[in-house]
Amino acid sequence: MILKSSKAWLKGLASAAALLALGACAASQSTVDNPILRKFQWFSYLEGGDFKQTCTPGAPGRYRVVYNAVYTEQVRVYDLDAASGVLDARLILPVDLRNFEVEGVSDLLNPWRGKQATRKLAPAEVEAIVAALDADGAFGPPAVGTDLPSMGFFWTIASCHEGAYHFTGLAWPSVAWNGTRFDDALFAFDPIADAVNPPRKTNLWRDKRRGHFEDPQKQNEFIIKVGEDGLAEF
Repeated sequence: MILKSSKAWLKGLASAAALLALGACAASQSTVDNPILRKFQWFSYLEGGDFKQTCTPGAPGRYRVVYNAVYTEQVRVYDLDAASGVLDARLILPVDLRNFEVEGVSDLLNPWRGKQATRKLAPAEVEAIVAALDADGAFGPPAVGTDLPSMGFFWTIASCHEGAYHFTGLAWPSVAWNGTRFDDALFAFDPIADAVNPPRKTNLWRDKRRGHFEDPQKQNEFIIKVGEDGLAEF
């Protein structure tokens, strides 16, 4: 694939270098849209690093729910701003190297961006999602110690709910997973039509039978864990 001009390459590389320098900073709303920031800030993004410290009494409701359906196959991200009613959805898929343009403009990073769409929800629809999260324990004690392997299927839920920060996660298969309702509530309002990648057994289970996980670094994978106040150290 040849870009339309060398200027596009230079512009893209300059942007990439600048964003790489920001990799150590806390996550922001733009993290998930930019593949470079995503790589370096993903864990901070999962635990709501951009609103965690500002979640104090009186802060607006923020809800970030992420579905990891084998990290290299599909990741669905849902950001709900309760005040505005805007549901921002992102779908991260395997790289498509044929797609270097956005509306006719060359974009070096576009094959890695995935898809994005928003939907304006009515107050009752926002309440339905928040109520489902509440019923599933998203604002209660976190599921401390739960392993969340990227080569498997899991949900993370970070929120600023009624002025308090919460984070938890659940992995498939589990009793907690079987009893969830929030997933159906989110999928009902998902503005991205691509089919959801359903849970299934992967090489993760083969490795469990061996009594260990293969080295995550060799597979460019990761295993994170739910902690007391966000992700545990890993």
